[in-house]
Amino acid sequence: MPENGTPDAATDHTRSLAALAEAFASTDVLERMAGTLAILLYQMECSADGTYECTAFLGSGLEALVGSIPSHYSPEEAWDAAVHEDDRAAYEAATASLEEGRPVEVEYRLVGYDGVTRWVSDRMHPRPHTDGPVVVDGIVVDISDRRVAAEALAEAQDRLAYIAYHDSLTDLPNRTLFQEHLEGALHRARDTGAAVAVFFVDLDNFKLINDSFGHASGDELLCAVAARLKHCTRTSDTVARQGGDEFLILVPDVGAARSVPKGTSAQDSADEIAWKIRKVLQEPFVVSGIEIYVTASVGISLFPLDAANPETLLKHADVAMYEAKDEGRDRHHLYAGADGDALRQLSMAGRLRRAVEAGEGLVLHYQPLVNMEDTSMVGVEALIRWCDGERGLVQPNDFIPLAERTGLIGPMSDWVVEQACRQAAAWRVDGLDLFVSVNLPASFWQPTAMRHVLGTIESFGLNADRLMIEITESAVMEERGGAMGPVLAEIHQRGLKLAIDDFGTGHSSLGRLSQMRVTTLKIDRSFVRGLPDDPNAAVLVTSMIQLAGSLGLYPLAEGIETEEQRRFVVERGCKLGQGFLFSRPVPAEEIPALYPVLTPSSSVPAAKPA
Repeated sequence: MPENGTPDAATDHTRSLAALAEAFASTDVLERMAGTLAILLYQMECSADGTYECTAFLGSGLEALVGSIPSHYSPEEAWDAAVHEDDRAAYEAATASLEEGRPVEVEYRLVGYDGVTRWVSDRMHPRPHTDGPVVVDGIVVDISDRRVAAEALAEAQDRLAYIAYHDSLTDLPNRTLFQEHLEGALHRARDTGAAVAVFFVDLDNFKLINDSFGHASGDELLCAVAARLKHCTRTSDTVARQGGDEFLILVPDVGAARSVPKGTSAQDSADEIAWKIRKVLQEPFVVSGIEIYVTASVGISLFPLDAANPETLLKHADVAMYEAKDEGRDRHHLYAGADGDALRQLSMAGRLRRAVEAGEGLVLHYQPLVNMEDTSMVGVEALIRWCDGERGLVQPNDFIPLAERTGLIGPMSDWVVEQACRQAAAWRVDGLDLFVSVNLPASFWQPTAMRHVLGTIESFGLNADRLMIEITESAVMEERGGAMGPVLAEIHQRGLKLAIDDFGTGHSSLGRLSQMRVTTLKIDRSFVRGLPDDPNAAVLVTSMIQLAGSLGLYPLAEGIETEEQRRFVVERGCKLGQGFLFSRPVPAEEIPALYPVLTPSSSVPAAKPA
């Protein structure tokens, strides 16, 4: 009661609601409604000694939530005894709140006498009182289905988070998680004075194993290599898969930083570890019943001697690994500084620069993107190739990292966009209605570069929807400060397609994907590879397809190689795909011949609205 003697408005309102609820509870309508559900409306009196008595029930009764009550129990005793032991503290805390006159809502489990455990939500509202028992109005609802769904969702989210930081084949940490561990190790090393070593391990001639025994045997070998690397390192070390046949190893306390100069403990320790790594890999592997011998080239960089940050340490370990390969493979090499870079790398970088500047030796091959239901070709992905005068056809995995290290990735990407637009315009003249998808590096994910892309499209007289830009998950997630906001609005307005490449290998924020106005999610081939037999792959791919659909995006499955894989993703709603089942990447002049083969009709499915 306030000081002026006027009844408290909130208290008066509460009493009115309670009176209304009591009147309504007496109607047959509410009684029939409660009786059709696993729901219990009740009134009880709580005494000062902690005991209580239920004075009124509405609904299907206690049996709907705890099963048949044993004859030696009163209803109140049966309910108390059914409360799950792990939830009893929360249940008793709720009771204490009632005694203090505070309303409470609590969720707990009931272990039923029928052998079924149910989750319930119990809302209790004590009526104002001055003395005597506390009268409580309550409602209990069976929320078991909701809790099961919530737990399943939480488990799925945990699994996706795990996938974002681990390699799907070997279950090792991926490069993203490795970099996080490396950053933490460097932070601690600055405080403790320890040295940190990064080992870049590349299997020698792995392609020959894949070609000779097949990709399944190659995958089996990679898993066996991962297991041996983990076995020969300490629990405090980190073994990660960089990708392909490349592995990374972090040793966070290889020696004292103050003794890093040559000939001292840190380098000696790193050298000893490298010998151990190579030796454990030299023992034969049994793959598909056949003994396979493997060697590795290992590059090593040390903090703080070779670099002071994670990116440079990784780059220097990469350079040192190439030096080990240049020296004959099956060896290890400590990073020797800029003056010790392999002559081959310098020569190769010079040739690549001349190729980019002159546009000679670079060529685009195109892999069809198809409508998965009728296998009609709707677009192509442009994939760059380099025909080097000295080495012949160089694989992208060999020259793309070199282009990134030497600053050539920007002009090379400009060349790719221009050539892709030129080819799309030529196909349009020939009556081929295809959009072209182009991979762009993370450095292009900024306003100036993207506006240049839009200008290039326009210069060839193309509509912006004839090009799809593929950006990796990490590039999209790292964009900060909203600088891309105006450009994203322009991209969306002009109709330019935007795809997240290798979806599932990074760590996407769903809110961020929505802000980026993405149109397509490309499901990485590493997940598709195990379909349809791998249950984990089946669950993950199904979840990704459903996620894309719920966000209003096109899922596009990469690496479709079998009819069974195609059928699996189609049945789950995946509309687009690419892979060897339809075609390998081919020169531009071969696309017109494939177009009628892959396209049963001349119609091309309309792009899904963004």
